[in-house]
Amino acid sequence: MAHFSVRELKDYCEKLMMSYGVDADCAETVAAMLMDAELTGVGTHGVSRLPIYLERIKRGLVSCHNEAKILRESPSAAAIDAGNSLGAVGAKFAMETCIRKARETGCCFATVKGSNHFGHAAYYTRMAAREGLIGFCCTNLTAKIAPHGAAQPYMGTDPISVAVPSDGFPVVLDMTPSIVALGKLILAQKLGKEIPLGWALDKDGQPTTDPAAGRAGSLIPIGGPKGSGLAIMVEILAGVLSGAGTATHLNDLYEFEGPQGVGHFVGALDVSSFMNPAAFRAAVSAMAAEIKALKKAGDTQEILLPGERAAKSAQAKMISGIDVPDTVWQELAQLGREKGLEI
Repeated sequence: MAHFSVRELKDYCEKLMMSYGVDADCAETVAAMLMDAELTGVGTHGVSRLPIYLERIKRGLVSCHNEAKILRESPSAAAIDAGNSLGAVGAKFAMETCIRKARETGCCFATVKGSNHFGHAAYYTRMAAREGLIGFCCTNLTAKIAPHGAAQPYMGTDPISVAVPSDGFPVVLDMTPSIVALGKLILAQKLGKEIPLGWALDKDGQPTTDPAAGRAGSLIPIGGPKGSGLAIMVEILAGVLSGAGTATHLNDLYEFEGPQGVGHFVGALDVSSFMNPAAFRAAVSAMAAEIKALKKAGDTQEILLPGERAAKSAQAKMISGIDVPDTVWQELAQLGREKGLEI
């Protein structure tokens, strides 16, 4: 493992992106998202994704600027075209728009089309939670999940996140309708590791421990028809409603046929439109305390709320720093050397 402070790793990522022509503000937005992923224990969506972002930029498949704009809007809604901006740039613009409008009207939801891979969904919902609002976010991606009963993939891994403020850590759901996120297969392949049986099927529909075979096949949805149904709903919200198109009509992050054309669906709810915000946060905190005080099952050491493990990880790593697997760091270091950069 290579070890870095949060600041030095973030600065390096920003400078590396700017050396490829990315605007400073856009580079800072993406680097902040990557650091958040690393801090919260989602390394599959952290700096290991930067090389593919840069490769797509080099090939002219992603804009280096913030091209996001509102196409149509009402007091509580917005339809946004990201203009092929980096995914984090378009998604952040959408959530900032929702937070601003929700403060005026009580709630706001926005669709985004023409976007790209945006990292991990919890980064955007926590933006709302930090402002005392409830945040919602989901996105579609290229087809990787087969509908229940089908033999070929149609939906993307389509993550869903909801973040709720409290007096302590926010309660944050961040999940994919598949048993694991595709990023775990990508990272396992990069590190030369096998994946557990039960994560994926190969292109012939057979269980596999080979991450490359799993990526060429399909991921298994959680709970069969339940996970399949969740993914279909995300496709409708992020793909159909936004005008981006469903997963089979998008381009893959790791292929270079054209812009990804990904769609997002984000929203924010102003708690004050429903009840006193302080009373709400206190009630959420009391609920969390009651859950954590329940009798523990089996060898459980601590009952954790959604997002609690990530919050504790971030708290610790802000002090101790971030570990990056050698294989991932060597790739990033080589990209920097080509631009005359060192950390």
